[in-house]
Amino acid sequence: MKQIIALIRRLCLWFAIFSLDIQIDGTTKAMGLVRCPLTLGRMEIARHVARTERTRLRGEYNATFPVGKRRIWSMS
Repeated sequence: MKQIIALIRRLCLWFAIFSLDIQIDGTTKAMGLVRCPLTLGRMEIARHVARTERTRLRGEYNATFPVGKRRIWSMS
């Protein structure tokens, strides 16, 4: 039962990480089209917050694995 709960938690964390990856990528692409400096600044802050949250979630995701098993993330 404990393994099933860990698996469900891992799945939810993976989905949240995947969603943040999409948000960060979309924000980066949209920033090239925006001309307003105020909006660009807000978008940069939002992208930074999303990256920070993604890092936190990756740590939680890695904590669901047994000791000695480690997931390596690619740079994005």
